[in-house]
This record gives sequence, structure tokens and C-alpha cells, in this order.
Amino acid sequence: MQKQIRGKEGQRLRRILLCVFLAIVVLIPGGCYLLSEKLEVTFYHLYSSKATGGENTRIVVLSDLHNREFGSGNCDLVAQIGALQPDLVIIAGDMVNADDDNLDVILHLCDKLLEIAPVYYGPGNHESNLMYEKGSPLESLLMERGVHVLVNRAEEVTIHRTRFLIGGLTTSPEGYEEYGAQFVDGFEKNTDFKLLIAHYPSLYYEALAGKEIDLGICGHYHGGQIRLPGVGGLYHRDTGFFPKYSGGLYSLSSGTVFVSRGMGGHSIFPRINNRPELAVIDINGRQETDIP
Repeated sequence: MQKQIRGKEGQRLRRILLCVFLAIVVLIPGGCYLLSEKLEVTFYHLYSSKATGGENTRIVVLSDLHNREFGSGNCDLVAQIGALQPDLVIIAGDMVNADDDNLDVILHLCDKLLEIAPVYYGPGNHESNLMYEKGSPLESLLMERGVHVLVNRAEEVTIHRTRFLIGGLTTSPEGYEEYGAQFVDGFEKNTDFKLLIAHYPSLYYEALAGKEIDLGICGHYHGGQIRLPGVGGLYHRDTGFFPKYSGGLYSLSSGTVFVSRGMGGHSIFPRINNRPELAVIDINGRQETDIP
């Protein structure tokens, strides 16, 4: 009888161990995938009738690096960007941390990026805090290197015979009327392809929602930190649960806005199902159905 009981206990123990083993086999790879910090390259296509040059204009978008490095000196990141052969590199802010005066990561990165393509930089809240509250020389150091730092101003550039007006709106939604409205009113009147770097996606909730802007590029929300399949980003403290624009390309009534999921973070909470994003936007005058 005791042998029979021990036999049943042994079978039960083996079943438990088998279940634990199977759970480990399933959950550990699944957990590694959900918590993966491997850089993800995402591709988007944007049709515009203003892209009259007949050639594709490729834009690479970086945001919210927060002093992170992919490889020593961001060598892996730079190599991936170089392989993509962009016409422009757009930086949508928060590449630094407001509580860290060390600028080596972003300055070294920009030095390398400028060897690949022109760099247009729209500061985020962390850069603004460093530059305007702490007196950091970040803006001047970037401009000395040849980076186009756009603080409530715009520059014209022609790429593949398509004329672009690239602007940077450096303000929060709360400060828009005082610091950004006048600039945007003038920016909107231009007839070129208008690309506006505006770090806060929530600017498109009201202030920029109906503006004639061909492509807005934002960051700030870190993809909602946790990405839910079929839903999108879960939370950002600025807007609460389920931010309206948390990651990807969104069609608006008079233009398109792209929100980068970002590349790093400034939070104790991990990114879940939300790999760091290096985004590529191809702009041309062909509808998606025309592309072979």
C-alpha cells in the first residue's frame, strides 16, 4: 500500500515538474520577447502630391534616446542608420536627460550621423530643461557641428527636386499660444512639403489638429511604455491611460502625424512588448498600390 501511495506521489511530482518545465520553456522565451531591448527598424510609406521629383525621399527618425547607447559609442545604431541610406535624419527630442549634464552621448552620435546625412533636431522637454533652465550649451554645441537645431523656426531644403520646409515647434501644449502659435501660423502658409518636428503628440489633440501640416513628427510617449496588441500604448503620465497617438503613422483631416515609440526611457518601469524603435519614412508621389 505504501509503495502504491509513493508511486502515485512520484507520478504527481513528475507531472508537476513537467508542467514547470513546459512553463519555463514557454514563458522565458515569451518574456524575453516581450521585454526585448533589441533595436527594431520600422518602415512607413507616405504619399504626397508635393513629392514631384519622381524619387523617394527617405527620412530616418530618432527620439527619446535618453543617453542610451546601442553598442559602444552607439556604433550599432550608427551602422544601421548608415545602411538605410537616408536623405535626412530627424531627431524629435529627449535624446538627453535633464538630470545629467553629460552631453558626450548625443554630441558623439550627431558627429557620426552628420557623416551620413543632414540632421534636423527639434528639442524635447529634457533638452529645453537643460538649455533654458540650467544654461547648458547644448544648442550651440550642436549647431557648431552642423546640426540644424530648430527652436520655433523653419528651414527650406530641396531633396530630389522636392521642396521641403522643415520646422521645429519647441513648446508644450500649455505654452503653445504664448510660444508657438505665431510661428505655426506663418509655417502653415508655406506651399512646400511641410515637415514639423513637435516633441509632444498631444499638440495634435487640439492646437495642431486642423493645421495644414503635411507630416508632423513627435515622440515623448515612449510608445505608451506597454504595448497591447490591437490597442496600442497603455499609459503615459501626461495623458493617462491609452494615449490617442502613442506610436505609428496617423492620418488627420489635413495631414499626417508620426509618433515615434522612442529608443530609451527615463522611468523605472520596463518597456513591455515595445522594442526601441528606429523609424524609416519614405516620402514619394506614388500611392502604395503603385509600388512594385
